[in-house]
Amino acid sequence: MKSAAISAFPYRTQAVRDLAWACFSRPMLSIAKIAGENGYVTDCGLALTPARQRWLQQLDDNPAPLLAWVERQPGSRLGLQFERLWHFFLEQDPTVELVAHNLPVRDRGRTLGEFDVIYWCHQRQRHFHLELAVKFYLAHRDLTTTEPRSQWREWLGPNAKDRLDLKLDQLLHRQIRLGEQIQGRAQLAKLGITDLCREIAIKGYLFQSLGDPLPSPPGVTPPPEYAQWLPLAGLQRFLAELQAPQFLILPKSRWLSPAAAGVQDELISRSILAERLHSALTITRRAMLVAAIDPDGVEQCRFFVTPDGWPATSHSTDTERS
Repeated sequence: MKSAAISAFPYRTQAVRDLAWACFSRPMLSIAKIAGENGYVTDCGLALTPARQRWLQQLDDNPAPLLAWVERQPGSRLGLQFERLWHFFLEQDPTVELVAHNLPVRDRGRTLGEFDVIYWCHQRQRHFHLELAVKFYLAHRDLTTTEPRSQWREWLGPNAKDRLDLKLDQLLHRQIRLGEQIQGRAQLAKLGITDLCREIAIKGYLFQSLGDPLPSPPGVTPPPEYAQWLPLAGLQRFLAELQAPQFLILPKSRWLSPAAAGVQDELISRSILAERLHSALTITRRAMLVAAIDPDGVEQCRFFVTPDGWPATSHSTDTERS
């Protein structure tokens, strides 16, 4: 079965698929659902309209402007790559005006935070503060037993230092409320903004444990198409059961949209995949993301393979801005 995201965004160019995925894929969590009916923040209201679909197709036919934009900061961290795709969209889209991005708020030389994005929406006639996040969380049972929902703290980043509960706390109680602080209001006043709506767009993937799946955490609606993760010790059995002819180990720069193999990609068999993962994980102790590729060269599914004993054995110092 082909990835639903590939079917939704069938573009030849990786950067265009990443752009479409970053801005228009379904959020990982519904912020509006988490905040409740009287919440002070909502999900991003910029939808994939027919006009935006035509714009994406035109970019796919002539991706030079987008590729030039991406190449201005080659090798940047994934969170910054994600943000820059949003900046490109907001600068190009005629229905909005990008007022500012990564706007710092300081107090006597100390940085209190920054506004990820401030934009004006011509259709809604309002200014919006938009916080952006891209995350990848692996289920790891800690507290949930028979409850219908797992807890946010049971969803960990690949390096096991990041947790969904910590990220939501940062987003909902600090980042999106920056405009409430005296210094934040002063920064907004310099832009002539006195009334600001608040949105959050959190994109990414939730990876179920192959051996111990959890129920969905609060805010996930409708039920997602989960990816999976497994320890290295379970890889041979998993690959034997997985109906996939070839695989692609994904570098971090390709973690966003589902993969479509290009002529430069080295597609490998399950035996070579097992050898390479065993060698790499023994040395680096970092979880690695793999795409199973169907005969048409399209991502069939993706899965993380972790060092045995993860998360207890994880000692990665890698962090991701998002």
